[in-house]
Amino acid sequence: MLRILALSSAAVLTVAGVEYMWGGGETATAATSLPPAGFGPGTFQEELAAADRQLSLARERVENAPNQWLPHDGLARASLARFKLTADPAELAGALESLQRSQALAPEGSGPLLSTAEIAMAGHDLETAERYLDALDGIAVAPTPTMRAEAAALRGDIAFYRGDMVAAEQDYARSEAIVPTSGTAIRRALLARSQGRFDDAIELVNEAARRDSLRTPRGMASYALQIGMIESARGNFEKAAERYAQADELFPGHWLTQLYIAEMQGVMGDFAPAIATQKRIGFSISEPQALDAAASLYLAQSEEAEALALTSRSAAIWRERAERMPLAYTAHTFENELAFGDPQRALTLALENLSHRPYGDAHILVAEALLATDRPGEARSHLLEAEAQGWRSAPLYARLSEAEALLGNEDAADEAAEKARDLNPRIFDPVMGRLWFGHG
Repeated sequence: MLRILALSSAAVLTVAGVEYMWGGGETATAATSLPPAGFGPGTFQEELAAADRQLSLARERVENAPNQWLPHDGLARASLARFKLTADPAELAGALESLQRSQALAPEGSGPLLSTAEIAMAGHDLETAERYLDALDGIAVAPTPTMRAEAAALRGDIAFYRGDMVAAEQDYARSEAIVPTSGTAIRRALLARSQGRFDDAIELVNEAARRDSLRTPRGMASYALQIGMIESARGNFEKAAERYAQADELFPGHWLTQLYIAEMQGVMGDFAPAIATQKRIGFSISEPQALDAAASLYLAQSEEAEALALTSRSAAIWRERAERMPLAYTAHTFENELAFGDPQRALTLALENLSHRPYGDAHILVAEALLATDRPGEARSHLLEAEAQGWRSAPLYARLSEAEALLGNEDAADEAAEKARDLNPRIFDPVMGRLWFGHG
């Protein structure tokens, strides 16, 4: 039986998430009042062509100096840059392979330490990222202030995904004290959103925009997209749609923005163009979350056969990716399995994800699966652990309300439901079943 479930905020497209896909640093932020865009490619296709040129140049440098570690590091970064545009796992795998060659060639006390930590984080590998950040602390040549600031911010990311929001905030503050960047501001915005502090998150993305010195069309579009995600998380779907449309105007042609636009079309009941966009993107670039999103809209119309045709294909893609890069894709494979497959297999995947990243959202995913397998007491425990970490989201409290009700705790269920509505007044609306990416 196919199911529609109000999944938690893990479904944010691609393993890397929007903040990584948009590139980090000066261009990975969001803002409500955008300054005019400056230089840089004006469309997605132009940006992709520029990334291809950089990748070709990086490969040429490796051919000219195959026994030097720096060209291999450059190739890894060029591959990662293209991955952030396309979400093609082959690009991430290529970046990892280049880094391995770079590490083998680098003298002791040097090498692509920060690059390795950054790419490890893109693949959800916290232990590797931390190991290379530790090595960076003892590097022979002192890191630049910018490198030290990024290293501190990455330690904040590690703390966040380990469920320590206090330590994450401290690391971000330490990064800001070294060099305040838009990338750190957006990290703090994501932290604020995870704590249910939506107004603070918007102010932080405004701060990120003020710090942005490049202001490329791609960067400006990412600002609009991010603010749309915040609005969607608190149920302001009309405002979210406006921001997504703005992103598409600023940086036309990006499939990611188009998927968010399609999601809002589905929320508004405009199913045909939404599904057409999702299927076009899903089939053209083998993006399984696009296929899953289309399936969710088919289910909203009780068209189960059409949904099954899509989820059969997406499930195969997810399984292949999870087998190849389990740390990177387990959580996303879980989402597909829980919504359209076997709840017991989904629980196994959720617990695996939790073992590597024991943060609030991972606990919510486990709770989703536990509720689907009739284990409300254990689900409640995981949800309370997420809350204890400082996580605040409408999906968390909606699931907690469900668990409490199943346990016969009506007063606690009502209290949790009220908290859920405070964060998103529409959390219990049937329309939430049409959201695959922006539900909180």
